[in-house]
Amino acid sequence: MDRWVQFARFAEFETEHLRMRPFHFSDGQDFFEIASNPQNLVFLFSACSSRAESDYLMVHSFMKNPLGAWALEDKDSHKMIGVIRFENLKEKASEVEIGYFINQNFWGRGLATEALQNLVFLSFQEFAFERLSLIVHQENHASGRVAEKAGFRLSKRFKGSDRYSHKIRDYLAYDYQIGDWNNE
Repeated sequence: MDRWVQFARFAEFETEHLRMRPFHFSDGQDFFEIASNPQNLVFLFSACSSRAESDYLMVHSFMKNPLGAWALEDKDSHKMIGVIRFENLKEKASEVEIGYFINQNFWGRGLATEALQNLVFLSFQEFAFERLSLIVHQENHASGRVAEKAGFRLSKRFKGSDRYSHKIRDYLAYDYQIGDWNNE
């Protein structure tokens, strides 16, 4: 089984409340709504000050290499509300890190948990990963709760340099092993 062929087979799928799909350039205004609001990005990157800056970020971070990155579209409003994607794929070790963020207007509805739970299922069932990980800022309690609700376990606490601000911050690492998933 080729993992990249599997990523392509599942480039688009639906959950109860979400369409998880590739980005479209027409998502630009919805992405700008997320990327221009500093509250959406406290733990991610600096807010974009213009639509052109936001379009550049969307294209280069999410559209240029589309496999393993999904735009989260709310099925009710048909609005692109966030992102979930694979990062730091270690092919030989059969492990990958998952990152995600959601528009602040959709927080508290369980949508990040829903997206993550479905990606966990695909990761183990279809993509043959053996280990998944998440890294969250220690003060990002909501993201830690999402990870735990989706079955991840806290594995370590550490200090590191934030990749955007370059400040030393406290982080939590969460892991999910195939054996833990098989035993649920």
